[in-house]
Amino acid sequence: MHKKIFFCLAILIGVLAAGFFVHKESQSCTGPGVSAAGVKTGNIFPAPGRTSYNMKLYLDAGNRIVYGKTHLKTVNTSTQKLQELWFTAYPNAFKDKANTPAPASAYFNGFNPGWMKITAITVNSQKVVPEEQGISIRVGLPGAIKPGQAVEVVIQWEIKIPQASYRYGSNRSIYMLGNFYPALNLLTSEGWHNSYNSVFGDPFCFPCADYHMEINIPQGYELVSTGQNQDTIAEDSGREIHLVKALNARDFCMVVVYDYSKVSSGFQNTSLHCYAPPGAMDKARQVLEQSRDIFNYYACTFGSYPYKEFKIVFVPMKGFHGMEYSGIIFLREEFLDTSSDTKENEFLLAHEIAHQWWYSVVGNDQVKEPWLDEGLANWSAYKYLYERKGQKPPPESHKPAGIKLTRELKEIYSAQEYYGTAYTGGEAFWFGLEDELGSEQVIKVLRRYYADFQYGIATTDDLKNCIQVEAHKNMDHYFQRWFED
Repeated sequence: MHKKIFFCLAILIGVLAAGFFVHKESQSCTGPGVSAAGVKTGNIFPAPGRTSYNMKLYLDAGNRIVYGKTHLKTVNTSTQKLQELWFTAYPNAFKDKANTPAPASAYFNGFNPGWMKITAITVNSQKVVPEEQGISIRVGLPGAIKPGQAVEVVIQWEIKIPQASYRYGSNRSIYMLGNFYPALNLLTSEGWHNSYNSVFGDPFCFPCADYHMEINIPQGYELVSTGQNQDTIAEDSGREIHLVKALNARDFCMVVVYDYSKVSSGFQNTSLHCYAPPGAMDKARQVLEQSRDIFNYYACTFGSYPYKEFKIVFVPMKGFHGMEYSGIIFLREEFLDTSSDTKENEFLLAHEIAHQWWYSVVGNDQVKEPWLDEGLANWSAYKYLYERKGQKPPPESHKPAGIKLTRELKEIYSAQEYYGTAYTGGEAFWFGLEDELGSEQVIKVLRRYYADFQYGIATTDDLKNCIQVEAHKNMDHYFQRWFED
């Protein structure tokens, strides 16, 4: 995902370059379909469709602690014996001031720590000892798990939510819980794709899974999360339990808010919801209507959206203008300011929603190949704004200056450098491909890419293969410009 603060400069240039264009009215369409039968997952572990998280969560709002129990079931779909398991424990990035990814401005009362504690863990009914390594947790197995064998992990854990206006943090009575639970990492023929603590970017690579959640929160609060609420059960203790289900989700994200209101709409088979403070509902309705138009454009252009619900929630968040998760996005509350730049906000919204196609449905390793989703989300947003609003993209988006898209997040040393590679470089790749093949052929490439890798983890090589098939000519000359030193 994401929408770093450097968007402002790019958008300003884009606005200055924008020309007048007759607005194209939104049209309903079914959009090209996607089929799970076409998913190319190879021998990745854990595999979508074979993995489920059953979690029970209890939010102690006053102490900012979540107590959790995870029952994870999957199958060793790799071609190797499993000797270990690796999990992401993102809350451990917030343990100390020196290593926190949150900017100083996020800590409104000074630095305040967050963490994750694993209190007990078993694998296939055998106790194991977790080893913390940064934001990763390694679990050595007492016995190898062969290919095709079941893997069942039970984890008792708790997390501390820092007082921080961040994608993982709390401010006032708002609890923002992105990447908050122990998540099983991806294993491929290249090895484990472990997460990475970075002050910029999205240092994750998560396979899709099914989530069945039982979330206990104080009454009076509202839960906004990935997936669909199946039921809400009131307790005599002044609390309530939310039963939530999310199938084929890239991750599970939730926000717990107090004194928020909701407006809703719909597109095809998807319910759209926008959550904001009561005094900002006019702006929320406007954002919801824009979102519906964006969904219409992306579904008609790339392929139908497969999930039943999509949610937007405005939160106090520093360091990002927005954040994407499976079926839900965060937008920073400054977005609600009536004096904020309308065109910039439209771009940010279109970028974040594009991640529902290029991250949530089609995943990629955001540590090794961050350009794949970020560049495509930028380009998709520019295409929407041009086709629907007549806003031309900035000229710089077509003219990369020696950018190599093969750089991993760990090889990038500043937020500006990251933005130039993943966002500016990534979007330039797609504008250049339009110049090479034409817009119609590029859309065919993306429809193939979207259908083939739904719920999977795509790579640059996968994308190149899609391009090669649809181009009907050798594309090595074009690829060399972007991927070879």
